Amino acid sequence: MKARRALALATVYLAAWAWALPRLAAAQAVLVPIEPAQPARYLLTTDVADARALWVNPAGLVRQVEASLGADVTADRFVPGGATQLSQYGATIANRGIAAGWAHDRYPKGPSLNTYIVGVGLGDERFSAGLARRWFAGALKGSSWDVAVRVASRSGTQLSLVARNIGSPRLNDSTLLGASLVPGALISMLAGHLQAGGEWEVATRRWRSQEIRFGGTVTVTDGVALSLRADLSPDFQRRGFAVAVTLDGPKGRAGAFALLPGGANEVDALGLSGALVTRAAPARR
Repeated sequence: MKARRALALATVYLAAWAWALPRLAAAQAVLVPIEPAQPARYLLTTDVADARALWVNPAGLVRQVEASLGADVTADRFVPGGATQLSQYGATIANRGIAAGWAHDRYPKGPSLNTYIVGVGLGDERFSAGLARRWFAGALKGSSWDVAVRVASRSGTQLSLVARNIGSPRLNDSTLLGASLVPGALISMLAGHLQAGGEWEVATRRWRSQEIRFGGTVTVTDGVALSLRADLSPDFQRRGFAVAVTLDGPKGRAGAFALLPGGANEVDALGLSGALVTRAAPARR
C-alpha cells in the first residue's frame, strides 16, 4: 500500500511539473531579450557568401572557396536611453563549405545564453543548398535546424529560401527563435558593384508575417563595401536600420556595424568583427 501511494504521489508530482514547466519557460522567455548572432543583424540572406553565412543562410557557405577564423563582439542598449554594455561575443571557423560557430549572450540580470552551431553548404555559385544545426545552453535549452537553398541567374538575380529554427523550443512572440520561413531576392547591378534586395520573414506558427527587410551593398572601392538594411514591421512601419562597412583584404576581413531604431535618433547597438582568411588560388587557364 505504501509503495502504491508513493507511486501515485510521484505520478501526480511529475504530471504537475510536466504541466507547469512549459508555462514557466514561456514566462521566463518574456524577460530574456534573445538576439540573433551579429551577422544576422545587418546582412540579408542573399547578401552573404563567406563564413558569416553560417548564421544567416548556410547555402552561402560555398559561394567563396576559403578558410577563415573569425570573431565578433557587440555592445547593446537593452532599454531606450539606457547604458550600453557588452552583450554578445562569438567566433566562427570555416573551411570550404563546412563551418562551426559559437555565440555568447550576456544579460544585465539573469542567466546568459550560449548558442553553438555547425553547418555545411553544397553546390556552386549558380545553385547551392545548406544545412545548419544549433544547440542552446543557459537561459534556453534545446536545439533547432536551419535549411536553405540559393539560386543565381546569369543576369545577376539571386533567389533564396531559408527555413530557420525548425524544431526550436516554443517561446513567447517577444523572442526571435520561433520557426520561420525567409524568402529573399537580390539584384546585382553595375558589374556587381551595387546589389539591392529584400526578404520577408514569416512565422510558421499560425503563418504570421514577422518582419520585412530591404537593403543593399555598394562597393566603394576595391575591398571596401558599405551596406544598409531597413527592418520594417508587417505594415511597413520602420523598426530599425543597420549600417555596416566591410574591409576585405587578401588575408583578412574586418567589419563594423551600427543598429539604429526606427527614428534613427540614437544608436541601439555597435559591433566589430574580424577574420583571418586564406583563399584558394585562382585556377590557371
